[in-house]
Amino acid sequence: MKTLTVVIPLYNEEKRIEKTINSLNNFKAPKGVVLSKIIFVDDGSTDNTVKILKNSTFKFPAEIRTYKQNRGRGFAVKMGVREAESDYVMYIDGDYSIPLENLKTFSKYMQKDIPVIIGSKKIKGTKCLVKRSFLRELIGTGHTVIFSKILGVSIKDFQGGFKVFSRPVAQIIFPKLRQERWGMDAELIYVANKMGFEVKELPIIWSNVSKSSKVNLIRDILRALEDVFEIRFAGIKGKYASKTYAEQFIPKIRIIPAI
Repeated sequence: MKTLTVVIPLYNEEKRIEKTINSLNNFKAPKGVVLSKIIFVDDGSTDNTVKILKNSTFKFPAEIRTYKQNRGRGFAVKMGVREAESDYVMYIDGDYSIPLENLKTFSKYMQKDIPVIIGSKKIKGTKCLVKRSFLRELIGTGHTVIFSKILGVSIKDFQGGFKVFSRPVAQIIFPKLRQERWGMDAELIYVANKMGFEVKELPIIWSNVSKSSKVNLIRDILRALEDVFEIRFAGIKGKYASKTYAEQFIPKIRIIPAI
């Protein structure tokens, strides 16, 4: 039996968070997995995200961690993973586009103590319930090719927001991460690979969430290119060799127990 902490980074998600909460409350953990805690990390939201969370009831133990300054999704994930005390820790995005039901496939690899297990939208067996546009598919493919070549890692999907880590490996990898926004996904795979940890890529069932998405294609393509070169140069310069939370600025985080 493996215990699991789920980290969910949030920024101005008042329009989608109630649907996510309902989905979490309807979730049934697969055989061999105990969902010990859900950690919501509010990344400086300016809307009613925290208020909605505070007034919600949860099936599983949950807590809300919030701080005033928006630092980015990657930073929020890191602040949640930092507090995990379970056998495994994972993160999903607040829109719940990749549901926790995918853990049924992941569970058998968790029982085998595989250190890094990632959900992929781009390998055989993956099912997309709501298709993306041709342009997004094309950009996604190009994104994978560029990241694989520059980072030297043979992974099909760097950006998927469904990644599971054994706690000992998470404690080693996450303090080293430098990217605070979307580049964190590729960075953690690069660091894990560089340190010799096994990375298992599995197919998932997912839905593209587009109507209220905050993604801007042109901006995010340019940002992704900037991120991947920063990651590669940091690796060349040995900046991932040693890094601890004590070496970083951690904002004052308010902890709100969930109902």
